[in-house]
Amino acid sequence: MGNTESKKARRKKAEKKAKLQKSIVTIASIVVGLAVIGCIAWVVVYSLSFSVKETNNYSVGLDDNGMISGVTAKDYVTLCDYNNITAEYDELAISDEELESYLNGILKDYKAYTSDLDREIKMGDSINIDYVGSIDGVEFQGGNTQGKGTDIVVGKAGYIDDFEEQLTGHKAGDNFDIEVTFPEDYGNAEVAGKDAVFRITVNGIYVDQEFNDEFVQTHLSDEARTADAFIQKYKDEQYDKNLSEYLQNYVNDNSTVNSYPESYVKGLMALTKGSDIEQYNSYNKYYQSTYGQTLYNSFEDYTGKDKKDYYSYLRTQAEKIADQMLVYQAIYEDAGLTVTEQNVNDVYGSYGITEQFRPQMVETYGEGFLNQSAIMFAVLDYLKDHVTVNGKPE
Repeated sequence: MGNTESKKARRKKAEKKAKLQKSIVTIASIVVGLAVIGCIAWVVVYSLSFSVKETNNYSVGLDDNGMISGVTAKDYVTLCDYNNITAEYDELAISDEELESYLNGILKDYKAYTSDLDREIKMGDSINIDYVGSIDGVEFQGGNTQGKGTDIVVGKAGYIDDFEEQLTGHKAGDNFDIEVTFPEDYGNAEVAGKDAVFRITVNGIYVDQEFNDEFVQTHLSDEARTADAFIQKYKDEQYDKNLSEYLQNYVNDNSTVNSYPESYVKGLMALTKGSDIEQYNSYNKYYQSTYGQTLYNSFEDYTGKDKKDYYSYLRTQAEKIADQMLVYQAIYEDAGLTVTEQNVNDVYGSYGITEQFRPQMVETYGEGFLNQSAIMFAVLDYLKDHVTVNGKPE
């Protein structure tokens, strides 16, 4: 039982650390998923599963302008009335509770020591200390913070009995000794059951900060100069994000893809397979180098599917992506849109890519994929300009 649990734990750890390659879902990273498409007959599926070749070309099936090669998307899609979409502002705006949670998270990221040197440590305080532990005047292994400091919440840190209690009443800057006795059943036999002395240095006591102008100017000056400006900027960003998701859902849920360009679907299937194979190889390579054995015995073991089920999976994934891309391209065609420089910048910005790294991005994903993403941004901009949002403040 112990060996089985250990192996499972190592396997889980290996899978987590070895996940190096983005999956094909990256193509629709700003689009929500759609419902699964139906199944394919067993005989056809089984025979076709052998014919899917893998690729790592993200621009597969696309021309350099980001359009599905040789396809007029409107021939495949019945579009919704995308010029007359309505939404409710209250359903798109961030709630007061969400805002408070976000701001509290920021405050926790920027801890501050109190400047009040008369402030005494009490139970429940968050503090930073250093310590050096010794038994009979000799330091023992694992009992020294090496001057790096460690954060603890007094009374909740889980240290040995009476350690944390003896911290109370002291102040920032204090140096003092505390005496403790390790339990007889302590995990480290070197110190179990023995009396120890810890030399303590209190580096500071943390205090709650207030999200005000001073805090913003000190920690968030690249975002805003005042607390109100920072909050408004965040509200606007979240509203825009929620509106984008709403519009993406709406046009996909209310448009109908009647059929698929087969060559494009096959290309997406090949891309999914290529991503799966790359992950499969990465997992095994990491596990082999770490534990001296492979993680998966075969590609089927990795996918958990036989050939016919894996083909069905590839087909389903491809059609889900094709659904989204066909709808976007159909709107792009129908509305007579063109990609702007801002749309292109939005694509790179969504990946956090600066100007100097754009050539590597093109090399990795190809002009077709990046321009298809720009088409998506162009369509979203158009939809935002034409949606009616009821209750939106002027």
